[in-house]
Amino acid sequence: MPEIEGRIQLGVRMVVVSCGLMMTGLAASDGLRITHVRVGPNDGETAKVTFNLAWSNSWRHASFHDAAWVFFKTRAGSSEWRHAALSAGRILNPEGYAAGNGTALEFVVPEDGVGMFVRRAGNGIGDVSAQGVTAVISHKAEAGAPEIRAFGVEMVYLPEGPFFVGLGAEEPYPSGGYGFGGMEQNWLYRYARSDGRDFLSTFNYSRVGYVDAWVMTSPDERIPAYQVKDAGPIPTGREQGSLWAVAIKPEDKSEVPAAFPNGYAAFYSMKFPWITQGQYADFLNTLPPAQAKPRYWLEGHGVAASGGGSAVRRQGQAPDYTYAATDPDARCPWVSWKDAVVYAAWSGLRPMTELEFEKVVRGPEFAVPNDASPSYWGVNGVQALRVFERTISIGDAVGRAFKGSHGRGTLEPPADWPVTHLEGVILRGDALPETWRPDGFVPTHLLIAGRTFPLYADADQSNERYPGWRGARSAPAPAGTAIPGQMAADTAMLPFKRPEAQTYKLARMQQRMNPDGALGEWQQPTLTLAEPMWIQPSHMRFPSRDNTNAWRGAGDASAKVYLGWDGEALCVAAEVTDDVASNTNDVDSLWDGDAMNFGVIDADANHTDLWLALTGAGVVMSPLADPTEKLATIAKYAVVRDEATKVTRYEMRLPLTGLKLTIGRECCFYFRFFDNDGSGAHYRFDLAPLVTDPFKASLYSKFVLGE
Repeated sequence: MPEIEGRIQLGVRMVVVSCGLMMTGLAASDGLRITHVRVGPNDGETAKVTFNLAWSNSWRHASFHDAAWVFFKTRAGSSEWRHAALSAGRILNPEGYAAGNGTALEFVVPEDGVGMFVRRAGNGIGDVSAQGVTAVISHKAEAGAPEIRAFGVEMVYLPEGPFFVGLGAEEPYPSGGYGFGGMEQNWLYRYARSDGRDFLSTFNYSRVGYVDAWVMTSPDERIPAYQVKDAGPIPTGREQGSLWAVAIKPEDKSEVPAAFPNGYAAFYSMKFPWITQGQYADFLNTLPPAQAKPRYWLEGHGVAASGGGSAVRRQGQAPDYTYAATDPDARCPWVSWKDAVVYAAWSGLRPMTELEFEKVVRGPEFAVPNDASPSYWGVNGVQALRVFERTISIGDAVGRAFKGSHGRGTLEPPADWPVTHLEGVILRGDALPETWRPDGFVPTHLLIAGRTFPLYADADQSNERYPGWRGARSAPAPAGTAIPGQMAADTAMLPFKRPEAQTYKLARMQQRMNPDGALGEWQQPTLTLAEPMWIQPSHMRFPSRDNTNAWRGAGDASAKVYLGWDGEALCVAAEVTDDVASNTNDVDSLWDGDAMNFGVIDADANHTDLWLALTGAGVVMSPLADPTEKLATIAKYAVVRDEATKVTRYEMRLPLTGLKLTIGRECCFYFRFFDNDGSGAHYRFDLAPLVTDPFKASLYSKFVLGE
């Protein structure tokens, strides 16, 4: 089916606010707690550690999951704390490890044994709470009972697979929201010119908040995004197909080395873009006085938000101070780049790269301009107001030398890590102060694709109280890994890529459809929508402290979709599992309650858009686009709710005389299912592409009427 030029506007009468930029209250984690830590009998080489573990707002749906990175420190008597390595016979659920009682858990122990990921053992959503969890550490027998402490960081998994970096040349989806006040400057792109020249960009002098600054502006040309397709080296420079940038460029006619974590391989990201007060206090309490002194700034770490007293309190007498958090789950202020990398080395994590950052936000979706979407995977705070990220840059040699080495549990960062924020580091996220315009100060968000130098934001213990930082850790390779030479280790996970549009051949049904809502004519569904990747807006896929109305799994909402034809009509049906059915709206706002939206774009670009819902006034069908102007009178339909099974069944019989369809020719189609639990539509399942303007048939699933 050829590309169809033209502008198809899907019939969704709503505006979805770009929620990421509105999230100004992100200031607390999900309350990870590790308590009742005890060391069991020692066999001379290993010891068992038991503990209780809990955190809120957890989820797992196949590869989509969060986890806790758990690690241990031990000491004997008054000696210094040292890192306790885990003993493991294999990556997943090693022998001797046990989930205890409560939430069923799974353990992933990387080969270096610095720590372990603890996650749900199966699909589920809600709080994690487990008692008597057991791990095995390498620990030689010593005189006296050893003291042990356990620490944890909330993480989110990003599976192996391709993704896009840069601004992209596609238009945003019409109702998908826009990044108001965005300045996607210095962005990456795929070089596509034939003359070897750069796209033009300019420097403009601007009064940016409280700083006089030269601001790089991006060119007006539409430049394609670059797709990271594997974990190998990435060619850079002004050659067709290479990765290049408007500014802060990598080296010309060179490459980003294969050792650089480019985001294709699976990795875990910190769930939040900060180290909490509790985590930082715990960190300080394991350091000798001489090492704690440069990591604690009384006028910085000791200052809470809005001047409300101390954040991390220093207690006792010099030099033997102890440290305590005022609000353990709140973010710690004034964490410099050096503070953060030392914490990462101590905890067994590593810095994140700027390419990984774009995967964290965009996932496998297409890159579009002015995009302020929240994280595809459930990572928190990536588009929050005044929250930015310090990541490893591909824009200079120091950054490109980063090999993704992990911290070893000591205070010494690996040799490949940038040691200051002045070299090898680049800012992503909401990094720029507001810009003054005649109507007041306007936010200047970098959005997903924007990049800027750390000095532009005064990001390191200067004028910014809460500079962001988010650690990461490379994950064991999943089963079915596509990376040459890498052995699968996490056999519970699989690689992931953006679902591709499918073509369905619709065989003629054996009997004429009777649209009664019983679905007796149907056998196997054409497709099923029951995974987070189909939910929009994407921040509704996963629960968080700021989003308690998120999707709660297939029992909350899911849909089986049926397509066919009976020789005279296109037949459409859906069986929607929905724990609460609600639609009290009229025909002009069906989308604000439980409803089904079905559309067809035929081979000649004729667009049919239909809405069907069970409302307080009965069953309502609304044709927002009807090229023949017949469907309103000749279509037959039904919606039936079965409250006992929490299932709503939709059926529509659409005579071919009301559709401009031809047997044997491909037709694009889409579905949307809206969920309303009584307080307005929370989210929708979308079988529809993000990009629709201009309309591209290749992005849509299709059906063909067969004989």
